[in-house]
Amino acid sequence: MRPPEPQHFATFPTLVSIWNLKDHGCEKTIIEMIETWPDVTKHRLVKGGDSSYITGDEQFLSDKRLSDLWKTIQSCCDTYTEEAGIDYALISTSWFNTLGQGGTVQSHRHERSVVSGAYYPYAEEGSNPLMLESPLQPLRMNDCIIKPTNFNRYDMDVPVRSGMLVIFPSWLKHYVEPNDSKKRYVVSFNTIRHADKGYIKTVKDYRIEKHE
Repeated sequence: MRPPEPQHFATFPTLVSIWNLKDHGCEKTIIEMIETWPDVTKHRLVKGGDSSYITGDEQFLSDKRLSDLWKTIQSCCDTYTEEAGIDYALISTSWFNTLGQGGTVQSHRHERSVVSGAYYPYAEEGSNPLMLESPLQPLRMNDCIIKPTNFNRYDMDVPVRSGMLVIFPSWLKHYVEPNDSKKRYVVSFNTIRHADKGYIKTVKDYRIEKHE
């Protein structure tokens, strides 16, 4: 006798969303800005590349030359928070990292942020994926995995390509293994709840406020 058909539930899923922004009107501008940006440094999490993350309050996307791109990415954040059923989040800080061949980004999460994102204005073919880590791995100490499924994966690799935007919850750890390409640019950003905007005077909603 066959058992009855079960109902399967994807309990506690984590929303990761991807958009294709290839050929955005600001694409050439942002690549030129990254390649000529005067204030770059070596970041402790980035090996084999440079970063504009220096003080932690950078607002790279707030540059008036990128106003249309800011609006596009903010609208993607709006779509993400709506789908996730969480409070509207406003882009707060943003910066860029560059990676060369062999470059890596160590595992980390984005503290004091609601959702975070990575936009790749340029990623050569062969650029290594963005790796996302499952926070449940330390709790699943007795799983004997015999085949990979969506219910037992500890990592998710997100293939990157020029023009891709990926948004995920800020508590989700992520990293990049040694890069296989010679040039890989990523613009990362954090968000705050729109209700907290009044506490950080430098954060603006450029859909209703003018770029300075």
